[in-house]
Amino acid sequence: MSSEISMQTPSGELTFRIEEGEATLTRYDGRDMELKIPQEADGIPVTRIGDKAFFNNRHLTSIILPEGITAIGNWAFSHCPVLTKVSLQEGECLLGKSMFDEDRKLRQIKLRSDRDKKDIRGIGSLLAATVLTLDAPYLLTTKIENVPEWLARWDSRMMSILGSDDMDGYTEVVLCGEEDYWNNDKSPEEFVQKKRWRKVRLCFLRLLYDKELAEADKEKLRAYLKDHTKGCETEETWLFLKKERSDDMDYLELFASVGCLTEDNFHACIADLPPDKPQMRAFLLKWQTEHLGQQDFFAALSLD
Repeated sequence: MSSEISMQTPSGELTFRIEEGEATLTRYDGRDMELKIPQEADGIPVTRIGDKAFFNNRHLTSIILPEGITAIGNWAFSHCPVLTKVSLQEGECLLGKSMFDEDRKLRQIKLRSDRDKKDIRGIGSLLAATVLTLDAPYLLTTKIENVPEWLARWDSRMMSILGSDDMDGYTEVVLCGEEDYWNNDKSPEEFVQKKRWRKVRLCFLRLLYDKELAEADKEKLRAYLKDHTKGCETEETWLFLKKERSDDMDYLELFASVGCLTEDNFHACIADLPPDKPQMRAFLLKWQTEHLGQQDFFAALSLD
């Protein structure tokens, strides 16, 4: 026999189903931006997140799950457009299908662990990428017993994407009616640009968290970024950085260190920056001073 209880959050309500001495979180309604799920509900351990428990929530950016979660249901966090981070304890957990479907801003699935933090650095970002960028749900897990082996599988999928033709899949997208995924634009140019954008995102991410990454693969990733920077035939590296990571110093420094920012394209980069990117502009001007030994007086004035 089951029963239902509710618990208040700062700006919402959690609903639990109590059955056989365990609590399943079945629904959340509210406007919290950050949410920490309790370990117990009315003294009963919370062990499951039910199907669609957070489905279509438009406010949550961060969720922390308690220790003791053994199962997460289908579509549990799907269609949460501003969700960026989910934190849970590393360990055995049964994962449902399409848990993060359409969560376009998800950047980290953090596994809390007692192991050496250096051993698992960056895993949370790579886990999130299995959902959004790799399209490899088989790599989504809450327990990584062998990090090098898991990374090797991640890299194998990444390199297959990087080596694929930019038009691969275009016919299927159009014929299967999936053009809405591409902003309702059926043009091959739009399709190709988004494929390259995906490749750029993977290159940046893996170079930032390069544990166990083969040197030959590093060079391929660097080369891809340089081949699509400002001033090249296509500029997806620059466009991605400008739109999605203009305020992320790690990305900016990587962009410069791999050779995407040069004396030849510096002024074009500065000219292409909109006024709402002050941190990126400041970084470029600092780079100019350090690497070219000069400061553009008028560009500096435009910081305001």
